[in-house]
Amino acid sequence: MTLNRIKNFGRKFFVLPITKILAKFSIHPNSITIFSLFFSVFAFIFYRKGIFFLGGIFLFFSSILDTFDGELARQTNRITRFGGFLDSTVDRINEFVIYLGLFLYYYNRENYVLFWIFLALFGSLMVSYTRARAEGLGISPKVGIFERLVRLVFLIIGSFWGPKIFIYFLVIIALGTIQTTIHRIIYVYKRSIEIKENAKN
Repeated sequence: MTLNRIKNFGRKFFVLPITKILAKFSIHPNSITIFSLFFSVFAFIFYRKGIFFLGGIFLFFSSILDTFDGELARQTNRITRFGGFLDSTVDRINEFVIYLGLFLYYYNRENYVLFWIFLALFGSLMVSYTRARAEGLGISPKVGIFERLVRLVFLIIGSFWGPKIFIYFLVIIALGTIQTTIHRIIYVYKRSIEIKENAKN
């Protein structure tokens, strides 16, 4: 509930005013989606070099752009199936690019961290997949804490603390995404039983 309040507050006082300005310039939502990828590539470069602070800055701007495309599409009546598909696809690419940069930095430095990188990436992808698959079945599994926004916040804040402290944030993301994935699987299982029982009545 608190997370939803924060998201609604940010949407009302930050996202909406800026998207109204973007709409006046006839900027296409898909252009913003693609542009967010360029910021992620720069973040990858800085993570790869161990300059985590700048990596976090570029990841922040990439994340900001990701919040604008959908809202801009709604405000300009440009909501399309392809736009939604592109947005989700680029989100996954952005996540992979970030974790690839982290992998290349920690490789041969702190090799044990590679396990947590793989687990965090796997968990992140599974959180997104379980939601998409459940929604395809007509179930909205909006449960669990570590959705994309929370993961990005942890990545960005952790980046400002540098490579050593960042590891702790990475572990939290890894464990949190696995917990959220399991939570969603259990939720969908229970909801599917409820739907089946209701269909019998």
